[in-house]
Order: sequence, then C-alpha cells, then structure tokens
Amino acid sequence: WRPRENRVLYDQESILAFAIGKPSEAFGDRYLPFDDERVIARLPGPPYAFMDRVVNTVGEAWDLEPGAAVTAEYDVPADGWYFEANRQTEMPFAVLLEVALQPCGWLAAYCGSALTSETDLRFRNLGGRAVQKRAVRADSGTLTTEVRLTDVSHSGGMIIERFDIRMTDEQGVVFEGDTYFGFFSAESLADQIGIRETQKYEPTEAEMTQAVSFDYPTEAPHPEDGFRMLAKIEVLLREGGPHDLGFVRGSIPVDYEAWFFKAHFMDDPVWPGSLGCESFLQLLKAYAADRWRLDADAVWRTNGLEREHNWTYRGQVLPTDGKVEVEAVITEVDEQARRVTASGYLTVDGRTIYHLGDFSVEIVRDAE
Repeated sequence: WRPRENRVLYDQESILAFAIGKPSEAFGDRYLPFDDERVIARLPGPPYAFMDRVVNTVGEAWDLEPGAAVTAEYDVPADGWYFEANRQTEMPFAVLLEVALQPCGWLAAYCGSALTSETDLRFRNLGGRAVQKRAVRADSGTLTTEVRLTDVSHSGGMIIERFDIRMTDEQGVVFEGDTYFGFFSAESLADQIGIRETQKYEPTEAEMTQAVSFDYPTEAPHPEDGFRMLAKIEVLLREGGPHDLGFVRGSIPVDYEAWFFKAHFMDDPVWPGSLGCESFLQLLKAYAADRWRLDADAVWRTNGLEREHNWTYRGQVLPTDGKVEVEAVITEVDEQARRVTASGYLTVDGRTIYHLGDFSVEIVRDAE
C-alpha cells in the first residue's frame, strides 16, 4: 500500500454529489451526460453513506487500469444511528462492510467505468472474502479504507472489477480482504437466475417434529424495527442438520417503502447486499439467543474476529419482490466462546441469490 498524503482531494459535498446529486460536480465535465440525460451507477445516499472524504488517489482519472487506488476516510460518529438501531455498542457488520466497499464504487467511477459503454450500467457487488481484526465502536475515531483495483475484464457488455481492501484506524488493521463487482445493463440484471448450483438443506420429517417457529424478537438485544431484517423464524432446529448442530430458517416480506430502497441507490433501488448479510447474522442471533438464553444487555460480535468469511451474490432484491427467506446450516458451536458459525443462502421469491459462508456470531462482554 502506498502511504497516503494528508490532504482532502474530494470532500463529503463532492461524494454526496455523486451519490444523490450531479455526477459532474463530483468528477468533472466528462460526467455531464449523467447529470440529466443518462443514468450512472451511484454510491448509496444518506443514511447509508459511509464515506466522508478521499485523501489519496493512485492513477489518473478516467484510466480504467489495474493499479488504480483510493484512500477514503469515514469518521465514526459517537451518536451514529446504527448503534441505537442495532441496540449494540459495536458497529453492525452491514455498516462495516459498506465502509469497506463504498470506496470501491467511488474508485470505479473515478476510473471512468461508465464511459466505457453507450448503455447505462448498474453496479453490483458479486462477492468477496474478508477477515475482521478488531471491533469498531463509537469511540473508534476515523476509519481509513485503502482500496486497490487489481483486475479489470470486459465480456458481453459487462465489466468485472476486482479490488483489494484494507481498513485501519489509529490502532492498526480493522478489516481486510478482497472483493469483486460487476457493471451490468438493466436488461442483463433482469435476466439473472440466481446461484445455479446450491446445496440447500431441507429438514427431515422427524426433524420438523422437533422444530420451533416464532416471530423474530423485537426486544433487546435484538435490533430495533428499522434495522430488523427478519420478521419470523420459520424453522429452528437445536440439533440435526448436516452437522447435527442445528438449522435455522427465517423470512421477511419485502417492504417497497423501506428506507434502504430510497438510499441504495438513486434511480436504482435495490436491497443492499450488506443488509442481506445482516439478515443472515440476525438469523444466527436467534439461534444463539435460543441456545444460551440471553438477557437484554447481551453484547454480540458479528462476525467473529480473525475468522475469514465469504459472500457470493448472483441476484438482487427489488422493491417489487414479495418475500425474502434466509437459511443457515450450523457448522460449528463453541460453547466456551459462545460462538456459532454457519453457512447458508438468501432466497427471494424462490430465486436463491446469495450464499454466505462461515459467518459467525459470538456473545462477548462490554469490556472485550
């Protein structure tokens, strides 16, 4: 990683112009056609915007080549809405993932990705793998995310871009990994069929006699309504499943008026993939709460530290969709650490579109 220079190259006003305003005010005249005539892939807008400034770039603007890089900063607010919404003292995984990924979208725009096609393109995360090193709290200060473009490929009107990511604070590395995104036409996105080969688990009749179901808890330590990404636990097996450790499935109806459709993205409303990950982690919270009988002041850690996890996206949840289902096969339970690890899928209206691998939830003390 190249040492960053301590200067503001693009401020929050510029970043918000790209998210919800005129792209030319963020990047210059070459993006003038996208102010009114054409549609460009945007960054998320408030309250799901987690970039405050760009302090360093590597490579020339409009040059879509490997080696380009950006250093972005995000100041963690002591009163950040997501701490209260999640009823926790640690930053939710969904927000942490956005802090890591949003600079990738900015760098893709800086390199002029939209100018490579006469067709308006949408930007979608396709997958990644990462490790969280330390928790982020309200007093963590500034998170600095360095993103490097490592590969660019063009195929059939699509652009695939790969990135390395490293996030730090004053104490060192917080989160690091790699990810890849695609630029697609609206037509190609509409034709997506999801993950082609899945290994979904279906409980046996005998297991179903032992299963429990319930409305997703509304009280602490579970999230408040606006950040609750599940409405019902449809199947919870305390044992059984492929590893005889359990299985859990939950669901939520799609609310076309949900706040995140307005924020993510302008002219292209779609359920954030990070909130799909959050729904999976909330599924694991339900399993953990049932297993260890937690009280309201329990502190979750999602994902577990120093534990590599991965995600794959092959579809999208739109405001016009009906129902999201999430399911998890429990792969590891650590009774001493009170940690549960699982892999599974997210499905919308019968289309399996996400795979989440080795995600984990553990219960920790405030002092940790």
